[in-house]
Amino acid sequence: MTVVSGVSLPALPSEAFTLGNGLRVRLIPLPHLQSATASFFVRVGSRYEGAQTNGLSHFLEHMLYRGTERHPVAHELNLAIERLGGTLDAATHVDFTSYDLTLPPETIANGTALLAEVLRQPLLTDLTTEKQIIREEILEDLNEAGEQIDIDNVSRRLLYADHPLGFAIPGPIANLDRFDSTELRQHHTTHYTARNSVLCVAGAFDAKEIRGAIEAGFADMPSGDAIEPTRVDDGQVDRFAYVQDPGSQTEVRVSFHTPGMTDDEAPTLLLLSRVLDDGLSTRVHRTICEERGLAYEAFADNDSLEDCGVFDFGASVEHKKAPHLVGTVFELVASLRERAPSVEEVEKAKRRYLWDLRTVRDDPEGAVHFVGGSALFGLPEELAVVAEKVANVTPKGIQEAVRRHFDAEDAHLTCVGVLDEALIGEVRDRARV
Repeated sequence: MTVVSGVSLPALPSEAFTLGNGLRVRLIPLPHLQSATASFFVRVGSRYEGAQTNGLSHFLEHMLYRGTERHPVAHELNLAIERLGGTLDAATHVDFTSYDLTLPPETIANGTALLAEVLRQPLLTDLTTEKQIIREEILEDLNEAGEQIDIDNVSRRLLYADHPLGFAIPGPIANLDRFDSTELRQHHTTHYTARNSVLCVAGAFDAKEIRGAIEAGFADMPSGDAIEPTRVDDGQVDRFAYVQDPGSQTEVRVSFHTPGMTDDEAPTLLLLSRVLDDGLSTRVHRTICEERGLAYEAFADNDSLEDCGVFDFGASVEHKKAPHLVGTVFELVASLRERAPSVEEVEKAKRRYLWDLRTVRDDPEGAVHFVGGSALFGLPEELAVVAEKVANVTPKGIQEAVRRHFDAEDAHLTCVGVLDEALIGEVRDRARV
């Protein structure tokens, strides 16, 4: 038991080993739980794509559900998984894809074997039906003119221009229509390899039984190579984007480039996001919603990747309020540049984060994502190590980080909604873009 900033933090037991092919494995026994989660993490996502292959990682993730050699029909595969007591969940992110299977303790070994089958033996056939499904997913983020209206996608395109970090994860419909089984198989062969992945199991399980299932299912996975992402170009890009989308509100994002999660400043930026937005008493909600009534809800968050990140402020507001929202965001930034947050604010943020960290022991999915995600990107896997880094953050350190990274001249402003020329001019003036 470790005590950090007055919060007791029990250890998260973890056994680490590597299969002969290079697959990193983490076992986290939590016998007090009534379930277990097996998760597979692989470095594949839109960041590892080009303009012509954008969307291929997401399409491949969908296609793994459509059948294996032993369960050649999607229904048969889903039925086999659900008979074990759970559902296979998957998500394609910018820089990794994860597959999670949460089951009762008595079926987790069988589930791990089935997960290996899904990952290792996909048929990658019947593309037409899955393309129709993904097409509908893509259309959700487009207006009638075919323009991107999802503000997260629009803002990332603004921040990263033609770099893959500016791509939408599902990619464009034209790419989806063109993809074939050969491209899927090549992408699978390149990325779904042992050295490019991590397997993690947490919860109540029989260690010998799980190890046997892992060996049987994953030992023959090709070794492959750890795939390195394309690094970010620091070249100058535009700082304002507006897309017209009829509706009752305009969505607004004010964004700043920040260092990534492997940087020494990562704990400071994490605490900054909690000082600004971690509960109704913190600065963003109190100022934007409670005091000024500009929005129903607002947020501030640091979206941290391996080597870079973006700190976003955002809300949806009545169109005419957009300039007032932008001005308020810059007031919040200016207040932190001028004066460090109080000791009480920072200590509260630390305690709330540490309490969240402690609950990882009660959540097998939280445990596998903390440990497995950390292993994938070479981050500390021990709760106490992470806790100590956060505990060492000071109010002055937060102020210095804001001064380094939140300069008005480096801000990016994204708006999706209905703004006339006068409002566009006003929001741009408020943001100096």
